[in-house]
Formats: sequence, structure tokens, C-alpha cells
Amino acid sequence: MRVAGNVVAAVLVFSFCMFFSARYIQSEQQGDAELQRFFALQDLATIRARIEGHLNANLVAIRTLRAELALNPVVEPERFQRLAEEVLTDELHTRHVAVAPDLVIEYIYPLIGNEAALGLDYRESPAQIRSIEAALEAGDILISGPVDLVQGGRALIARVPVYLHRSDELWGIISQVIDHESLFADAGLFDAEMWSVGLRGADGEGMGGDVFAGSELLWQLDPVMVPVELPVGQWWLAAMPASLAWERPLASYSGYWFLGIALSLATSILIYGLLTSHMRLRRAFSTISHQARFDGLSGLPNRQFFTQQLEAQIRRCRRREQRFALMFLDLDHFKEINDSLGHEAGDDLLQGCSQRIVAAMRADDMVARFGGDEFVILVRELSDPVDAELAAEKVLAALRPPLEVAGHEVSIGGSIGIAVYPDDGVSTTDLLKHADLAMYAAKSAGRDTSYFYNESLRHQSDTHLKLHREIQLGLADGQFEVHYQPIIDAVSGEIRAVEALIRWQHPERGLLSPADFIPVAERTGVIRELGLQVLRQGCADCRRMLSAGLDVTLSINRSPREFNDNRTVQRWLEVLAEEGLEPERLTVELTESLLMPDRERQHQLLRDLHDGGVRLAIDDFGTGYSSVTYLRKFPVSQIKIDGVFVSEMLDDNAQYALVEALVRMAQALGLAVVAEGVETAEQARMLTAMGCQLLQGYYFGRPMSASDLIARYGPTPATG
Repeated sequence: MRVAGNVVAAVLVFSFCMFFSARYIQSEQQGDAELQRFFALQDLATIRARIEGHLNANLVAIRTLRAELALNPVVEPERFQRLAEEVLTDELHTRHVAVAPDLVIEYIYPLIGNEAALGLDYRESPAQIRSIEAALEAGDILISGPVDLVQGGRALIARVPVYLHRSDELWGIISQVIDHESLFADAGLFDAEMWSVGLRGADGEGMGGDVFAGSELLWQLDPVMVPVELPVGQWWLAAMPASLAWERPLASYSGYWFLGIALSLATSILIYGLLTSHMRLRRAFSTISHQARFDGLSGLPNRQFFTQQLEAQIRRCRRREQRFALMFLDLDHFKEINDSLGHEAGDDLLQGCSQRIVAAMRADDMVARFGGDEFVILVRELSDPVDAELAAEKVLAALRPPLEVAGHEVSIGGSIGIAVYPDDGVSTTDLLKHADLAMYAAKSAGRDTSYFYNESLRHQSDTHLKLHREIQLGLADGQFEVHYQPIIDAVSGEIRAVEALIRWQHPERGLLSPADFIPVAERTGVIRELGLQVLRQGCADCRRMLSAGLDVTLSINRSPREFNDNRTVQRWLEVLAEEGLEPERLTVELTESLLMPDRERQHQLLRDLHDGGVRLAIDDFGTGYSSVTYLRKFPVSQIKIDGVFVSEMLDDNAQYALVEALVRMAQALGLAVVAEGVETAEQARMLTAMGCQLLQGYYFGRPMSASDLIARYGPTPATG
């Protein structure tokens, strides 16, 4: 009986333990499935961002053409080809662009291979007119497809109606044919080996909810999905494991089964150990889950988790017709503190600021760290926009008291941009973008303040487009002039070089300085045309100066944006050859940002420029990010000390010591030194005593025309 009882007890213990072993394996199976969903959503978010990014990059072309044609609807072959060449770059996925005034295709770029579409009247094509009518109804860019093309093949077609400027009169349709296969491939849609990924339309019209990437079977199962936002409508991305099942078969957990059987045969002590191990595994899974959603430094939600919560808040407020505010906070002057006290002190400062921000907000609100010194705050249950401003003031007030970091009392403030749902956006992307724009407006307004996103910020892009058009007209009409400021030998007082400075003789606003138009030119890309004009005019004027007896070199500032084109250097060297100026006579002035370590492509262009004989100089040295280490890596022959340091060195011993240190450092590296902003004889004397070889500033002359400079500095004619 005792043996039988022991057997029965052993069987009961074994059965009891096996029951819990099976439950544990099922929980692991479910946990793995949830983790799979999480990773799938992460990968889908990345693919979605790439698809949207590639689409938006391609759609810049059709948006620009629409703006150009709305302003000037007269289309000529040469003008259309020039516009198309400007907006269609090699990295885009656009096959061609077609312009159809009065709904009849008259122009296609490129034309080769697309001749069959010329003359197509959309009204006579039932397959085409439906999407045309949909685009007219939407009033914005409508993407259709993939569809069969008249000239063969399949592709996406983006269409947008063009209405005459300041009129509701329809001018025509612009169509942009996009190679969806290469776009999806570049976005990594087909690279996710561990997932079965699909992409389909969202409704029953146009794309008809058809699956145009992936398997139809995928949508009949239980995939995770994220929307891909289009200018009109959306697509849906979905994913499941390649096996088309989230949960692995229970039989695949053979190791767990073996462990469960072994533990079931052990004593109650081993059972206790099993339960303890189970709890440890659960805690480990919880830790992993927490690390995936929260920032390791501040303990706040990270960008991804916050974005998910923001999407959920948008859905909730859409159903309930409620409002909320999104605040984008950037700490003021954090980089200077981080650089001066070190990264550990910077981390301590971020932790202290995080605690203060959280303490200033309500328990229902959500604070997240987006990265670096950027934070975002979700203000829920907003009854009035003024409540968001009051909340922002509380945060700024909480940040103002000094913090003790690394033995120093540090004062830091913040700039906050505020976007309100649904007034300033109804999507995650729009709200974050508009709050970010408002934050930069707060910085421009003086920092340590908050700023609402408003209509003026939204219209900045329209203003920039108008100015871009005026710059193009100014280039065509010869409104831009090049002035020259002399650079003087500190010892002999003779002119050694001239710096070319562009000016715009605007027909309505008068003479404009570069600050009034260069930022827009850089953003729109017309900076390359301006740069070439300055280079051509500078070469021609430099040859005039040489012929007049002035032994000078030419210095020209170059924008970092110009180094985004791999053909830049070759084009400049060709201009030098065409204008007959030796490359050694040209010095290209660069900003320190180009020497930063993450710009290898630009670094190669700098080396190519130097190999072509052109000299390189660093402009406004000391105000940027470069270090001696990076200076030694590049063929720089000259640095220019910013005039801010020169203007203050007579009254500030620290500034004097800084200028002297910069001069000595340049001498140690074998670099020539130009001091900018010299306005007095005393400044010139002190800089010469330091060993500064070249001087530039109003003391020697303001920027002037080439003729005035030759008249002022040219040799005096001999008298009989």
C-alpha cells in the first residue's frame, strides 16, 4: 500500500508539474508571438517611412511644375525641357512627366520611348478619364496604379490639376509616371526576409483595394498593418512571419518540454526552482519590453512608443471630437554646455531637465524624449488652446532655476513649439512637423518662450517659392552683381586678394544683401546657378585686375549645398578653363561644417578640388564645429578668423587671447591667416603684431565694383 501510495503521489506530482510546464510553454509561445508582432511593426514603420520619403521626393517634381505653370501657363518646348531637367534628378524613380493643357498631352520628358502617349486626349480614354476626374475632384495629387501605360509597361501615375494663378480656371493636368517596382525595391519592401510583406490600396475605387505587392492570402490571415499616407488617400502595409503564423508550433519548444519533464520528476524543491526560473524569465521579458519603449537615459518614453501613443490619441479624439496639444521642446544652448563640461555632465543635465519637465505636467499628460536635447509633450483633454500655452509656461518656468551639474551651477532654458489637434494637423506627421516649425519660430523670437504654429509659418513655403521664381528671373535679366572686398598684406599694405560678394539689384526692393536671398536659394537649389554666375564673373573681373597690374587672387564663398552634387568640382574647373584663370588664383572659402566626420562624399569633392589646383580656406573660423584633428586631414591652406572675435578683442582680454591662440595654431599647422572685420588702425596693428598675414575689413575698403577696385588699388600712371 505504501508503494502504491508513493506511486500515486509521484503520478500526481508529475501530472501537476507537467500541467504547469505546458502552461508555461504556451505563455512563452504567446510572448514570442507578441514580440514578433512588435518587431514586424518596427520593420513596417521603417518601410513605410522609406516609401513615403521616396514618394514625397518624387512628388516634389510635380509640385514644382504645378507652381511654375500656375504662375506662367505659357509652355514652350525649351521652357518645358528646362523645367523638367531641373526637377527630375537621377536619384528619382520617375520615368517621365507629361503635361496636358486642356487634357491633351502636348509635352513629355523624356520623350524617347514615350512618343506613343503624345496627343492622347484623356476625355477619349475611358481608362484614363476616371482617374483624371478623381484628381480634379480631389484638387491635389492623386496617385493611381499600378496601371497599364499607353506606351507599354505598368507604373504608378501621379496626377495633379493645374489652375491658373489667382483663378479657378482649369489649365490642364500634369502626370508623373513613377516606377513603382524600383521605388518599392529602394524602400526595402522586398528585403524583409523574415516577413511576408504586402501592400494594397485602401478603398474600392481607383486602386480598388487591390493587392499590388505581396500575396492576397496575407490579407485573409491576421497581419499587423500600418497606413502609408498619400497626398490623397492611403495604402496599407501588412506583414506576417514568412511561415504565415505568429505562433511557433508547440513541438518546436523541445528544450522546454525536456526541462518540464525533468523538473516534473524532481522533488518539490526542484518544483520551487522551476517557478523561480519562470518568474525570472518573465522579468527578463518585461525588461526587454521596457527597453524597447523607453529611453535608457531619462526613463521617458522614446520616439517610437510616443508616436504609437500619439496615433492612438488622434484616433480617440477623432471619435470623441476632442482636442489636444502637442508641444515640441528643444533645450536652449545645450550643445555649448555639453561641449564645455563633457558628455557625462550633459547626460546629468538631461536627466535633471527630464525630471523637471515631468513634474511640471499633469499625471495624464505624456512626456517623451525624442533624442539629443529634444522632448515632446502630449497635453491631453485640452479645453482651450490657452491651456497649452499655460502648460508650456509651467515647463519653461520649471527649467529656469539653475541646476548643479559636475560641480557647476548651470542655467538652461527651452524653446517650445505648440501644435493643436485638429486645427494644426490631423496626422502624426503633420502635428510633429508643425510643432517643430513652431519651435524654430520660438527660437527665432528670442528663445526661452513658446510659440503656436500659425498660418504665417504655413505660408513660408509659398513665400519661398515666389522668391525662388524672382531669383530665376533675376538671373535671366542680369540683376545680380558681384562686388569685391580687398584683402591686404598686413606688413606691406599691398592688396593680395579680393573676396567676391554677390549683390542683387532687385527692381522693386533695391540692392539686397545675400542674407535676403541666399537661404531660399540654398533650399530650392538655385544656389548652384548663382554660384556659377559669381564664379564666371569673378574669373572675368580677376583677369581684368591682373591686366591692370594687380597681382591678386580671387576668394569665393561656397555653400555646403553645392557640394551635394558630384559634378560640382568638374563644372567649376571647366569654368576656370573657359574663363582663362589659373586654378591657383582661386581660393574657395568653406564653412567648418563641411569638415564634420559624417560627410565623406563632400570630403572627396574637397580633395578633388584641391587636386585640380584650387586652394581651400575655412571661413568664419572658430564659430563652427571643426577641430585641429579634422583640419590636419584636409588640404586647407588658409583660415579666416571671424570678425566677431576681432571686433571685441580690444575691450576683452579673453577675446584677444582667443584670437592670438587661433593665429598661433594656424602657424603651427602651416596655414595662412586672414582676419576679417578689421575696422580700425589699432585692430590692424595688433593683428599684425600677432603674426596675422592678411587683413580684411571696412578699414581697408567696403565691397565695391571691379572698376572701382582697379581705380583705387591699380598702379598710378606715370607723369611726365
